[in-house]
Amino acid sequence: MKIVVVGAGIAGSMTALFLAKHYDVTLLQDKKWDKPCGGGTRIDIFDKFNLDKNLIKNEMNYVNLKYNNHIQKIKLNTKLVTVIREEFDESLRQKAVQNGAKLVFDKFKKVKTHKIITKNGSFEYDILIGADGVHSSLRKALGLEKIPSVLAFYNRINKKSEVCEFVFDENKAKKEYLWIFPHDKKTHIGDFDKTGFMKLSKELGVDIKVKGYPIPKWNENIVIQKNNVYFVGDAAGQVMPFTFEGIFYSIYSAKILAKSIIYNLDYKKEWEKVFLKKFKFMKFLETINNTPFRKILMRTQKLSFVNKWSVNFWQKEKIN
Repeated sequence: MKIVVVGAGIAGSMTALFLAKHYDVTLLQDKKWDKPCGGGTRIDIFDKFNLDKNLIKNEMNYVNLKYNNHIQKIKLNTKLVTVIREEFDESLRQKAVQNGAKLVFDKFKKVKTHKIITKNGSFEYDILIGADGVHSSLRKALGLEKIPSVLAFYNRINKKSEVCEFVFDENKAKKEYLWIFPHDKKTHIGDFDKTGFMKLSKELGVDIKVKGYPIPKWNENIVIQKNNVYFVGDAAGQVMPFTFEGIFYSIYSAKILAKSIIYNLDYKKEWEKVFLKKFKFMKFLETINNTPFRKILMRTQKLSFVNKWSVNFWQKEKIN
């Protein structure tokens, strides 16, 4: 059976990696690029999937939540690590190739029955997988709805932060939150509000250009399969609501998709078994975070039992 995966970021590369030992898999990528991303994920994926730990730039046992000058230290059950997406994605592509996938640099143009047309040719398929991001060209070609998204403003600064911070101050983070993620010798900063981003930059004493990039906003009605065409990762909106984490959920969703194809299971049902309750609850938190209830939400984190429950709920998945 021939499988073509459009998009060789995290979700596409991991799906190809899982499937390549069973099928004829072609992994299609338009170009190499460094996706704008804070780069935070869980350390357990490295052992579970035998990923190169040299890609880890920082390891953290806790994160800080900041709200109106109060700092709440959140101790984690599983270490949070940061990676540089350009390096991380390339490593996953190469692992997919080592597992037997064929990596082709070409640009998707059109889809036909059992064939896609690219800039430089065409590829036949029995199963087609879209992992081509929030602005999925494959979704558009099939007439599917766009993935809902929120615009994030970000950049890297030449200062090293020692801790990962999420800031919810209303005078700084008017939408969602702003983040500070330590990287190698730099720090990744971002905000969902352009004015807030500029304020943060000024506060940190840096003068940098602001960049904008859409991040998927999950909802329960997003179509993730149409006949023999599947979607995974950002192209399926599989980003955790409220926290907007994507790396861990892309990898886990890729595993669920591969298992569904190999064992002829219902992909949507299999994904929902693992994530639906959690995503719906986090969607609720995302909604109230953008209201006056944010104050209550942040204050509850001062309670030790709430703090502990939050971490257990956030990091509850064990990768099977």
